[in-house]
Amino acid sequence: MTNYELLIALSEELSEEAQKKLIKDLEGTIEKNAGEVGSSDSWGKKALAFPISGNKNAFYHLITFKAGPTLPKMISDQFRINDSVLRFLITIKHVSKKPVVKMKKKTEVKEPAFIR
Repeated sequence: MTNYELLIALSEELSEEAQKKLIKDLEGTIEKNAGEVGSSDSWGKKALAFPISGNKNAFYHLITFKAGPTLPKMISDQFRINDSVLRFLITIKHVSKKPVVKMKKKTEVKEPAFIR
């Protein structure tokens, strides 16, 4: 299974209950297709860079999940016919297996005093 991140921009006209229902349905779709939902974060209402379908703001949600290679296509097909989804982006999340190397603190180097 591959790790994915899904970022969704929902219409500002969509009620909070309708947003929760859409997210629950999406999580249900992921689980029905042998996937695992990692996390689901709501970023709240943010201004768009340019108006999309008359919306100047959108509600953003970030969902991480594990799934097979066919599920992202299925999700994108569902979102393309849903008018309340303004934009979405599904990306593969690469998980590094290398340990994080901490950098050493720089020691302060004093400049030599000039001799006059």
